[in-house]
Amino acid sequence: MDEQQARTTEAMMTVSRTLTAIVARTLHDVAEQITVPQLRVLVLLDTRGPMNLTTIAQHLDVNPSNASRTCDQLVTTGRVLRAPDPQDGRSTVLALTADGARFVAELMSSRRRLVDDVVSRMGPADRRALERGLEAFMTAVEAAPAEETIGLADGRIIPWLM
Repeated sequence: MDEQQARTTEAMMTVSRTLTAIVARTLHDVAEQITVPQLRVLVLLDTRGPMNLTTIAQHLDVNPSNASRTCDQLVTTGRVLRAPDPQDGRSTVLALTADGARFVAELMSSRRRLVDDVVSRMGPADRRALERGLEAFMTAVEAAPAEETIGLADGRIIPWLM
């Protein structure tokens, strides 16, 4: 690894720690209302739409019984709705309720405000440079061969977020 790459990697590690702190802060704010596995399901349903339990378990990289317990808790709290699958009447799909969607939106809004507070302190040229750099980083993430990633065979590094 050359010196420039090492500096870039270290800068990304610093950003990673900062973003992790932002996530931790917003999770702390809702820790009494929801568990991390429940939040993972809500974010998955929010970003991917309704899906069956098997697909949720695959995306979360957990066994179906763990996914089932987590989803049962979310149904009980009114954040997820279980309904017959319109394509397969023998199966059910899980989808966000209005309350579940509102919960995810509010949490993401809190995170967005924390990130925006930092970005607002940057000058316009630095914001544009950051945007270009992050776009290049995400392009590299998306181009990674599946065998070099952690997660699903299609190459997603963190399946429940991407």
